[in-house]
Amino acid sequence: MKKLTKITNTAAILTCSALLLAGCGNTSDSPSQATKQTETKKQDQADLHKMKSTKQLEITPTKISNEVSPEENKKGNKIVKIHYKIKNKSDKDFTVAANDFIINIGENYYYMGSGINYADAIKPGATSEGDGYYEIPKDYNEFKLMYQPLSNEERAAWDIIVPQDKK
Repeated sequence: MKKLTKITNTAAILTCSALLLAGCGNTSDSPSQATKQTETKKQDQADLHKMKSTKQLEITPTKISNEVSPEENKKGNKIVKIHYKIKNKSDKDFTVAANDFIINIGENYYYMGSGINYADAIKPGATSEGDGYYEIPKDYNEFKLMYQPLSNEERAAWDIIVPQDKK
């Protein structure tokens, strides 16, 4: 019991010391170097440009952009466009379309929206590219993109961060 109390007291002292040291940093209005590094790291941690493999495909979401602002959308949502690069690594033609991808935000799922959406029958060993358009709530810039076609058991997922528009 004494050993546990001593460890707990030591942990409390270390925690208080860390809090005091953290409070002694830069107090100017501009973001600190640590905050900038955290923001950069968060952007780097998103899975945009990360190739994910399924049994038959290699899929890479390569670009994402806001296509329609909430002001332009009568529902107050926004339209995001995701550009895909998909390679068929199987020995048969494989059909892929934008409606095979779903956006998950919390408990809600968002499916392909209006726009000229990608669909292609990709030859074995070939690569195809195209865009998918998805309507999501205007206040969300982070979501999970999931490849989940109804026609087979292929699955992949990416954590995506939508870049902020520069004004």
